[in-house]
Amino acid sequence: MLKLLKYELIHEWRSYGIIYLIFIAACVLSPILFKDQMFASQANMVVESNMSVLGVIAVLAVTMMTMAIIISTAINIALNYRNSMFKRPGYLTLTLPVTTHQLILSKVLADILWIIIAGFVLMLGYTLMVLVAGILIGMDLPSWSEWMRLFSMIHIDLSDLITLFLSLALILSGMAEMILYVYMVITLPQTRFTPRHKTAISVALFFVISMIMGLIRDSLSGPLHYMTQNLSGNGVIALEIMFTLLTCALFYGAIYFVLEKKLEVE
Repeated sequence: MLKLLKYELIHEWRSYGIIYLIFIAACVLSPILFKDQMFASQANMVVESNMSVLGVIAVLAVTMMTMAIIISTAINIALNYRNSMFKRPGYLTLTLPVTTHQLILSKVLADILWIIIAGFVLMLGYTLMVLVAGILIGMDLPSWSEWMRLFSMIHIDLSDLITLFLSLALILSGMAEMILYVYMVITLPQTRFTPRHKTAISVALFFVISMIMGLIRDSLSGPLHYMTQNLSGNGVIALEIMFTLLTCALFYGAIYFVLEKKLEVE
């Protein structure tokens, strides 16, 4: 299981690594190239120069790279699963001395980790951009002792920790639900009953099942609202986690059934 997870992470680094490095570089360079405009704003002046134009380009690059990270993460989740399971590499993947459960879980865990890493890279990039801009304009940055004093003033009781734990569990289960849903719509057409147009069928299934699930959620919103009226905030989050895990189990069961009983690799 751990070897599978390690392989997934190393394999997908080739897809994500370059984008992450370019994004971090753009975040660091954008305030440097935009410094003329920042100084002019401080002095209430209007400055037009090649450097300010480069600064605008750098800011646009950061925006485009942010979108690229979000979009590429979603696309790579789908493409990596499809290619590694149902294209030519699938013959090797499906003959590995591991169970189907291990294959599915390793891919889900790897994709959850990449979503978390993508979020961390975005936060790191924007933090570096603010820090570099602050240094360039001479802003007084908090010292280490000031940060420690600020953290020492934060008081967290047991109920806050429970809420934090449940919120993290809800976020992680939501990620798993999204990933398993993508896996399911890709897996369902991989049978002898659909020998052609598998990608088109997967796209159609994605939208059709999404519409059906939306209708089901709308129909259950009334009873769920009645059920949660007397629950605490943590109780509501726990209930949402339970329904999310049930949905994950449904998606997982469909994937497992096709892979075990009906799979047909191209």
